[in-house]
Amino acid sequence: MSRKILFITPNTIKERTGLHANVDEKLISPEIMTAQDMFIHPALGTALYNRLLDGIENNNLTDAEEGLITGYISDTLVYYVLSELPVGLSMQFYNKGLIRKSGEGQTEPSMQDMIDVANRYKARAEFYKERLILYVKETASKGVLFQEYINAGSGVDTIHPERQAYTISVHLDDYADRYRRPAGRGRWEDMYQGNSPNCDC
Repeated sequence: MSRKILFITPNTIKERTGLHANVDEKLISPEIMTAQDMFIHPALGTALYNRLLDGIENNNLTDAEEGLITGYISDTLVYYVLSELPVGLSMQFYNKGLIRKSGEGQTEPSMQDMIDVANRYKARAEFYKERLILYVKETASKGVLFQEYINAGSGVDTIHPERQAYTISVHLDDYADRYRRPAGRGRWEDMYQGNSPNCDC
């Protein structure tokens, strides 16, 4: 279960980016929480992530931990949140279902425009996340600080730290499939639909 502790505030994002000051904080805070869980937790691993949350909650962060948050985590989070906001702010759920908001005298961006903006900020976020991972990895390897990074935990729900930040899309076409397809069978798509002449499913 996510703890309702944020590494940054909505104002942090407004002060450091082009996010307009009148954007409702109630729409930003859930995106911060989600970005922490999805991107910061895997970057740090369970033990270090929880230690930082404990430090914020109990007001006992060390100088090194404060530096980690302000110097590395904040930058990463700001841009991951911005990558999630285009759709989050444009489309909201109401009693009648999902509604896309628009204003008078404004030009609505297309869905592709929103995807392009999200990807732009995601690329920035991954740049800062890579810096975060390299910094923690290097610092922890010296055996003094952030030892929770090395010992993430052993429970079944433990998330071990990621070793890199960048993600890429991989297209597995028929060339790749032929090495995993049973001999004499047709394409996977045909087999799934029961259309392959050699499919006995």
